[in-house]
Amino acid sequence: MFPRVVCVIHLPPLPGSPLCKNEVWEISEFALKSAKAVEEGGADGIIIENYGDKPFLKEVGVETVASMAAIARDVVREVNVSVGINVLRNDCFSSIAIAKAVKADFIRVNQLYYSSLSPEGWLESRAAELMRYKAFLKCDSAVFADVSVKHAKHFVNAEEYAENFERSLADAAIVTGSATGKAVNLRELRFFKNALSKPVYAGSGITPEIAEKIKEKRLADGIIVGTYVKEMGEISVERVKKVVKAFK
Repeated sequence: MFPRVVCVIHLPPLPGSPLCKNEVWEISEFALKSAKAVEEGGADGIIIENYGDKPFLKEVGVETVASMAAIARDVVREVNVSVGINVLRNDCFSSIAIAKAVKADFIRVNQLYYSSLSPEGWLESRAAELMRYKAFLKCDSAVFADVSVKHAKHFVNAEEYAENFERSLADAAIVTGSATGKAVNLRELRFFKNALSKPVYAGSGITPEIAEKIKEKRLADGIIVGTYVKEMGEISVERVKKVVKAFK
């Protein structure tokens, strides 16, 4: 059973990134506090993401992998929700390696199949290599794949993404708006929900009002929310409760 309401933990800049000001143990404490707020708010999943590591690399360094693995392991041990890993920008091999090490439930891949143009450069299809690496590691973590991922220019349409989704072997699809915090197009969300046999998530711009619309019209199996649930840079239990109530 996949989580229905997933909150994103945007980690502060990690060691090795230009804006880093904290030690790993301090960032781990932030992640634990955030994860416990998500759990208390009634959501059933989190995604741990190196959101503070701007500007993003397409392939991160070993210091990022080590830091995220240490942080994720602390979180997995302390909370009873599904845990996902997303290594920006599109480093799915690091994500699956971390997931294997900490027994995470899933990973998120921004550009699993097809390719797109992003501020970080070309995001190449990684499905073939990732699925072979996943099998090599004997990793059971699910793969959530964005379709028409935000912050990118796409050269195929929604129909083509839908037609080729199953060939990627992804376990769930994520539909987003054009940028972080921007609402998903509900028509596009409906299209993917009807076109795909796998679970579909609404992945950006979620508010209680939008979550309620998605629930009422049965446009998605789950939602992923990051921006709305934060107050003053930290996850608010009350905001999590509001979005959970609206969707569940």
